[in-house]
Amino acid sequence: MRLGTAVVSVAMLTVIACGDDGVGGDGATGGTGSTGGTDSTGGAVGDGGTNEGAGSTGGSTANSGGSGGGTNEAVCPPTGPADVGVVDASLLVASDRIVVSESGTVVENVDVNGDIEIVDGATDVTIRNFRITTNGYWGIFVRDGSNVVIEDGEIDGLDGIDDAIRGASYTARRLYIHDIGGDGFKADGDNVIECNYVTAIGQAEGAHGDGIQMMGNGDIEITRNNFDLTSGELTACIFPFGAEAVSGPVHADENRLTGGAYIVYCHENLHMTNNVFGEDYAYGPVTDVCGTWEGNTWEATGEPLPN
Repeated sequence: MRLGTAVVSVAMLTVIACGDDGVGGDGATGGTGSTGGTDSTGGAVGDGGTNEGAGSTGGSTANSGGSGGGTNEAVCPPTGPADVGVVDASLLVASDRIVVSESGTVVENVDVNGDIEIVDGATDVTIRNFRITTNGYWGIFVRDGSNVVIEDGEIDGLDGIDDAIRGASYTARRLYIHDIGGDGFKADGDNVIECNYVTAIGQAEGAHGDGIQMMGNGDIEITRNNFDLTSGELTACIFPFGAEAVSGPVHADENRLTGGAYIVYCHENLHMTNNVFGEDYAYGPVTDVCGTWEGNTWEATGEPLPN
């Protein structure tokens, strides 16, 4: 389904001003495995369990104006899938893959068997109250677009896709991301990643799964997420390297982080403040030196965690 449209109201079974049918996306280009900058082989192998009671204590809440006029009181950082994701599943209507090519498009209330792709320089695109199930290359790809908002949804990668969301100039919030072959997010600049629950990534054989991997450009905000990485072939929760290290500032604040060879790979452009670290890792909680390291603590004890 190719959408050159201002508003897509799938729950009403109407599509306004649809264009021609879309064609299948090509393979994932431009993405690299988590191989740059630091030796990340031999990632942590989780035991497949879950961290009961995990998450920052006393997490803050955020109102999300969900589809259909509902309100989802999100807990940030989320403690689990119940805190984020689809606001109203009763509104979801089945859809094939969707390609968005026109600015101002709103895609909502869809249960997509396949991916969503933003192309042709589309701006001010909103995707909300959705579920994506796919074992292709990605869940959502901002291939050529900007100011894309992705909120209140679920991406199930069936243990196969390279990454749940990839691209530049997107905001991702209140999402439940799970069973991903590779990475949760690939971020290529001007990204806001907030209040998401990410788990069960790096599920493909030979993966080097990251909660979020930077692809070069900075200006990235990672705020009040729960990267709960307790299974899979993992590198890190936060990995500021693509083909090269991230070139601009990345701020990670008030996240709950656990899992990886190291939980965080530091870099001078990565600024870590007020994050809570779990104890799932292969070699240590952090490697190298970050540009800022303040207020980061161990989850189990509340004690400060040195860089």
